[in-house]
Amino acid sequence: MANNSSNQSGFRKIITGFLKKNITTNLIIGGVLLLGFVFVGIFAPYITPHDAEEMHYENLKEMPSGPFLLGTDRFGRDILSRVILGTRTTLLVASTSTLLALLLGIMFGATSAFFGGRVDNIMMRINDIFMSFPTLIFAMLVIGVLGPSMINGVIAIGIIYAPRVTRVVRAQALNIVNLEYIDAAKVGGESPFYIIFREMLPNIWPTIIVEGSIRLGYAILLTASLGYIGLGPPPPTPDWGLMAYSERGYMFETPWPVFAPCIAIVIAVIGVNLFGEGLKDILLAKGSRRKEAKI
Repeated sequence: MANNSSNQSGFRKIITGFLKKNITTNLIIGGVLLLGFVFVGIFAPYITPHDAEEMHYENLKEMPSGPFLLGTDRFGRDILSRVILGTRTTLLVASTSTLLALLLGIMFGATSAFFGGRVDNIMMRINDIFMSFPTLIFAMLVIGVLGPSMINGVIAIGIIYAPRVTRVVRAQALNIVNLEYIDAAKVGGESPFYIIFREMLPNIWPTIIVEGSIRLGYAILLTASLGYIGLGPPPPTPDWGLMAYSERGYMFETPWPVFAPCIAIVIAVIGVNLFGEGLKDILLAKGSRRKEAKI
């Protein structure tokens, strides 16, 4: 009994140590899932069991088996290989569009907060106009004008989520734009560009990072949605949304070609959201400790 109690106390110490280091369960699980998808996306061509475009005519609509772990589609293509390669396509579009949204949102949000007054009012009214459009409809409008492609998908998704990032960045920047060190920089004759990017942004990077992780999850969903309605990468590019769309008519006969990419989408979004929640918990804990230290 003594040994069991000592083992339990040792286990509790380990858990407590992890919590003190701000390593939350969400962050660990989300980080593992996210790193797993990134690894698969980077090394996708080297870990696929089959050529994703090769058609095995003797194995059309095959159920999961030894040679084809997730079965084949109506053209005899290996589902697992296409899901693996689709990871690269989806993550590339989602991550690039998220970076574009962050870049635009940081630029407009920080600028609006810094100048304030009429500039802030005009920029926020324009921002509200963009936010009023439903995301999928606005994406369809942009891609309908530019044409379906990976680059245009990145542009569309980036423009869609930039206004949301703008509001978050502006809200955080308003908390520090009137602080003494900002006023000192203005009095010292520093340029607005210098003050925004060297004085203001370093103090709101934690919020930007968390917002980026949240937007990445939404971007993955929107990327898959665009692929599903035929506005994503053109076939035969392996894409999760496009795979689910092209095989939906045979779902009751062979469900794996539809279920496999949908499950991948769900796991990827869950991983990104858990990672974002873990980051948020860490940053909130650090912020509370700083406030306690000041008190």
